Amino acid sequence: MDTIKKQIAQRIKAAREAKGISQVAMAKQLDIARQTYLDLESGKTEPRVTTLLSIAILTQRPFAWFIGEQISPLPQGEWQDDIQALPRLYAQLPVPLRRQLAQSHVMQLQACVHYMTEQ
Repeated sequence: MDTIKKQIAQRIKAAREAKGISQVAMAKQLDIARQTYLDLESGKTEPRVTTLLSIAILTQRPFAWFIGEQISPLPQGEWQDDIQALPRLYAQLPVPLRRQLAQSHVMQLQACVHYMTEQ
């Protein structure tokens, strides 16, 4: 088994165990057969991107962590500062551009939420 494939399998198992979820429960939540899930954890098969994204959501791990990227979560204050800056920044734009950007951002966020809740 190559190194990346082995790492992904190990991280899938570690994430599940850290959340205290059984293999059977994880398979049910992913809507896949138990054996299919076991094959993912053993590295026998590689997960689809959508399956890995669902595992990341269920285990509350960053998607990139499974593929080896080192992600350090933003401290809560940092992202809140960004969100609080948005109205001030929008106010500096001409109204038509402000409206267009706001609508675009809302649609992108809605699409992300929709995608994540359908998994």
